[in-house]
Amino acid sequence: MKLNRTHFAVRLMHGFAAVLLVSVVAAGLAMGGMELSRWASTSPAFSLDTIDVSGNIAVGKEEIITVSGLERGRNIWSADLEETERRLMLDRRFERVALSRRPPGTVVVRVQEREPIAFVQLDRLYGVSERGELIPLTTANGLPDLPVITVDATSYRHAPDAAESRERSFETLRDAMRGSPEIARALYLMRVLRTMSPGMYDELSEIHVSSPDDPIAYMVEGGLAIRFGTGNYPRKIEMLRRTVEELEANAIRTRLIDLRFKDQVIVRPIVSNRPGGGRS
Repeated sequence: MKLNRTHFAVRLMHGFAAVLLVSVVAAGLAMGGMELSRWASTSPAFSLDTIDVSGNIAVGKEEIITVSGLERGRNIWSADLEETERRLMLDRRFERVALSRRPPGTVVVRVQEREPIAFVQLDRLYGVSERGELIPLTTANGLPDLPVITVDATSYRHAPDAAESRERSFETLRDAMRGSPEIARALYLMRVLRTMSPGMYDELSEIHVSSPDDPIAYMVEGGLAIRFGTGNYPRKIEMLRRTVEELEANAIRTRLIDLRFKDQVIVRPIVSNRPGGGRS
């Protein structure tokens, strides 16, 4: 019995010793970790010397670095990357932003820009995304070749005697545009064109929306005007595609195709190049 008690006491002491050893080691590691962290956040070895920017197309690298607030020469571990991401996301040109550190001296910035499918002239020229988001434009790297949505811009400006500033805030301008049925029709027409007829979308120069009978699409080639009217755009685009194929097959040129009337395509030919020529 005494032997068992002795063995139990020995085992208990061993257990206490093991717990004490683990505690000492853990405390040592914690203190060592704190010291390591303190050293890493102050050591010149981790000075930020490279900001690696990728994913940008329209917005220049140096402009992104300026907006981010990252400063070369600062320690990469002291940089608040969450705050830097938040600052970049406040810029309406970006859809997504991600930052990471790459020791010893690099911060990686990955951006995804909002992609415009058209331009719109309001108080100045903006890009418009497929979802109708207004995108401030950067002209330093040039502008993409996109169609323009033409609207009555006076409805997006203050009257001269308005109590508020004549220059509307971006948010007010954006909300006004989102509430415009004319622009909504133009964007929907563009989305359908991109899906059903990418080639025709590439040839699109302008969509004019200023009256209930609009939109009117103007094509790059020959200044062709296509009056779409409102509604049933997939059906109208299919009718348009067949009509254009027929006109090309018969060498007939036109400057106006009217699709405003149900199941009808009205064409005003200019000249037929068939033998015997003349107007048709």
